[in-house]
Amino acid sequence: MQQINFPPEQAKKIVDVIKHHMSPCTVLVWGYCTINSGTHHFDLLVFSNKVAGVSGANIANTIKEQSGGSITASVLVHKLTDLATKQPGQQRFFDNILRNGQRLCLDKNNPPYLLADIIPSRDEEAEKAYWLKCVAVAQFNIQAATESPHLDVELCKIALLNTACVQIALGLIRINLGYTPNEFSLNHLLNLCGNFTNLPTNLFHQQTPTAIHRYKMLCTPPSLLNHRIKLNTKESDFLYLLDVTQQFLELSKKMIDDRYP
Repeated sequence: MQQINFPPEQAKKIVDVIKHHMSPCTVLVWGYCTINSGTHHFDLLVFSNKVAGVSGANIANTIKEQSGGSITASVLVHKLTDLATKQPGQQRFFDNILRNGQRLCLDKNNPPYLLADIIPSRDEEAEKAYWLKCVAVAQFNIQAATESPHLDVELCKIALLNTACVQIALGLIRINLGYTPNEFSLNHLLNLCGNFTNLPTNLFHQQTPTAIHRYKMLCTPPSLLNHRIKLNTKESDFLYLLDVTQQFLELSKKMIDDRYP
């Protein structure tokens, strides 16, 4: 991991937001870039014993709102006990950031450290097996959405596409970062994918009101179907999102096939 240079003023604003929700905590920056004509984007890893009811996605939303959109973040929130993980990829991910990330603040009473004496090497066979599982689940959900004969249930079909995209994103994250997320909102996962690929930006671009509306539909958690009465929406919205989801799967498969020829 290379030296990360970022503006301290924006970093302080981020720390203030995070501490408001879960102080004391340790916050590390493991990625930074500027996007969209000057928007500051941070990739953050947060350790705290006070994570109950707190999600990285919600903190990221608060950072964006309070900065007027000038600062965005992908926020990974973990308990200190998560450092006892036995998953090799997760151990490597945490170890890399603890060694090479830029620390914004430290909980001196509970400094984060890995319990493993030796960090294992990558298990590529396990990673590929996990990816193939993700592809299988994604393909099943896409096929179910495509072939369903039912009418006026477009939101059910879009929920299937949400599940497909979540699986694709989880597979990409495991392969490229070694990381196993503990939050599964689609927007959160796609933002995390942006650390290593521009696929989410290219496919799910939000430059028009229609595109923004459709992206929000895709990112709606399937659990919200529990509260809906009407399940229909424009068929054109579903067809557009179906096409984008299929592209996401095919382009992601190509990316992984190129990595493991």
